[in-house]
Amino acid sequence: MQKIIYTSPNKIDWDAQSAFKLTNYYTDDENCMVFCYLKQYVENGNLKICTFCFDSEAAGKKDLQLCFNLNPEKQTDFIALDFGIDGISEAKLINPQTESAGDISHSGIAYRSFTSNDQQGYYWCGELTLSADFIREYFGTALAEKSIIVLNLYKLFCGREDYACLFPDPCNRLVDKGEYMQEFVVLSY
Repeated sequence: MQKIIYTSPNKIDWDAQSAFKLTNYYTDDENCMVFCYLKQYVENGNLKICTFCFDSEAAGKKDLQLCFNLNPEKQTDFIALDFGIDGISEAKLINPQTESAGDISHSGIAYRSFTSNDQQGYYWCGELTLSADFIREYFGTALAEKSIIVLNLYKLFCGREDYACLFPDPCNRLVDKGEYMQEFVVLSY
């Protein structure tokens, strides 16, 4: 079954989006196994992403790492973006073939965080918007109907040595993350 990201000329409420839950835990500490998931859609060529983490001890800018390639049919480079409740800490362009990583500007990425409570407890959200210009600059493409993207989301904890992720990744080595991303197809809402 193919995973879908919807596209629309208008905002789509987060409650109308499919949620992709992190279910692959690489830790022995049950206290680290927080509930976390990802939602996303494309609005006028901008990729909108929201992460929901039921983590009452969230702090800093390195709670999550999103690895993504928005044009996997034409390039192998991907971006690793570290962020948390306090903002974005860094973005790196990774070339898995040469095993090189270079810092890039994340000025084309808007970010806001917010917190709330529900029946499951306290949670915080990180909402990212990757502008169409940012996507064009780093991936040479525009997201539209039938575009393919690949990604994986990591929840880092316990000193960044233990982690959970959306799709299985037993190595947790930065340059190898390209192997552990999975495909999403963009379809009209």
